[in-house]
Amino acid sequence: MPTSRAYALATASAIFYLLGNQTQVGWLYMVSALLLGVVLAAYPLNRGALRKITGERRVGTAGEVDLYEGDETSIELTLRKNSGIGTGHIRLAENCPLAAPDSPQRTTRLFIPSLPGKGAVQFTYAVTLYKRGLHTFPSLNLASGAPFGLFTQTRTLDVPTRTLIYPEVRPLERLDLLDKRLAAEVARPRAGVGYEALGVRPYRTGDSPRHIHWRSVARTGQLISKEFADEAQPGLTLALDLFAYPYTKTESKHTSFEWAVKSAASIADYARQKGYGLHLLADDEALAVPMGPVTWEPLLQYLARVQPTGKRTLPQVIGGQVTQMFVAAILAWPDAQAVAPLLELRNRRIEVLAVLIDSSSFPDGGPSADNLAGELTAAGIDVRILRFSDDWASQLS
Repeated sequence: MPTSRAYALATASAIFYLLGNQTQVGWLYMVSALLLGVVLAAYPLNRGALRKITGERRVGTAGEVDLYEGDETSIELTLRKNSGIGTGHIRLAENCPLAAPDSPQRTTRLFIPSLPGKGAVQFTYAVTLYKRGLHTFPSLNLASGAPFGLFTQTRTLDVPTRTLIYPEVRPLERLDLLDKRLAAEVARPRAGVGYEALGVRPYRTGDSPRHIHWRSVARTGQLISKEFADEAQPGLTLALDLFAYPYTKTESKHTSFEWAVKSAASIADYARQKGYGLHLLADDEALAVPMGPVTWEPLLQYLARVQPTGKRTLPQVIGGQVTQMFVAAILAWPDAQAVAPLLELRNRRIEVLAVLIDSSSFPDGGPSADNLAGELTAAGIDVRILRFSDDWASQLS
């Protein structure tokens, strides 16, 4: 696309030509031809200014593996010219989905005065990770006025970058659900007699033939036996409500559902430090739930990706399900139907903690959790209400 500078030079060329035609002065023709020649030469050079350019983006500093909401990290963007002809005058805007919507880090405008052939330029900027989730960077829109600013060439450059941000995890000082009864003597899940397989191990004399893992036998040529979790080992079931309630549509991370996810991560962190096995209970239609005991990394990956898109409410999910000795039911929406299934768990001598997120206290508003909290408390179920606050972790203790 020609710029105003190109139109100005073309107009000047025409004026000098007319003056030369009227006065028959030779140098006026030369100036006219020179100006027009610059415009004509700049066009093909500008057409190839953005060709053979590739990009690469790296999120996180060297050695940084896990990225958590609220952390500060660096992003490195590299543009490389893969031909021997250099270019320059490149303008672009780096749109970072990891930053807050209203943050200046959201859009970083860059200018590259010169990009040498077979060379590269590199930009590094810091960003505070705003919200958990799987984030995809948009394409880069490049524009160049090389070589003389007479024409502008544009191009969309895809630099595929997907980044998984874990939810914020705050350490809890205590949690009555797990502290009011003595924990198991063993600090982590151990092998024993049960129904949930922890893994496999070499066959030992006395192992039941029914527990042989025939796939491993076929692969290794040696007898391999399944190893089961010790059912005497207490565990914690995290029950998370993923039903698609009418939440307010917003880009803010300060919503009742986002706080439900963060509180689930913090409770799980406290439980694993106390040596309790972790299990998840949620609607599979929203996101497939890991079966059996879940370790820390898969749990974080699940909590980073999950969204309130389920078709079954938590009361429907809990009904008839086998849970661990301890259950933390986390509800981002005050569903009165939750009382009956939680009370049923309580009657089965399962220790239950109901964590209610009071959406009425959040900036975007919502229903209050007070009535549900009163019903659960009257039924003898331990309740924690999380209201919008900077120190939300203390409300769980």
